[in-house]
Amino acid sequence: MKNIKQRHLFYLFLMIPFFFLGQKDFQSGYVVTKENDTLIGLVRDRKEPPFGKLYKKIIFKKGRKKKKFGPEEINAYKRGDNHFESLWIQDNTYPFQGKYLSKPNYGSKEFLKVIEKGYLSYYHWEFEDSESDYIDAIGLYKREEEDSFARVSQGIFGLKKKYLAKYFRDYPDLVSKIEYGELKDPVEIVKIYNLWKERD
Repeated sequence: MKNIKQRHLFYLFLMIPFFFLGQKDFQSGYVVTKENDTLIGLVRDRKEPPFGKLYKKIIFKKGRKKKKFGPEEINAYKRGDNHFESLWIQDNTYPFQGKYLSKPNYGSKEFLKVIEKGYLSYYHWEFEDSESDYIDAIGLYKREEEDSFARVSQGIFGLKKKYLAKYFRDYPDLVSKIEYGELKDPVEIVKIYNLWKERD
């Protein structure tokens, strides 16, 4: 009897690390439903690196209940300090132009990470890097009234200066600073542009 209890305790201690591993990727957050109701609880949307993995559906947990939501089922969610919106995106509409269509019922709905929100918003479209097993992202700009995203940078080559020069042609001073390398940070560019639009 004593040996059986000891064996059970041994297996219990073996399982504890696996239990906490399963819980560690949950963070406090919320889900915004299609009806714009906010459900507060714990959210898990990925397996953290190394061997990072993005889930096609997020897992929402409240108490003992768990529910999965895909991007077509909710408007937005928050996990920890990160906020995500469900948006339409089609990535093969304008080949080699750096544009991605964002029109209802074209392409698919995806969760995009909100980096900066305003008249011009900056998003990260995350993906799993097959070579490194880490999670990378494509940076995208989107104006409120537009039905497309603009790709901000091209990997190690940095900002897509020529494309952004056309994109921001309504604000020549900003274009000049981008072209001459005075502005390299996509977040700073968004903030400057939105401030200019507010004054305009």
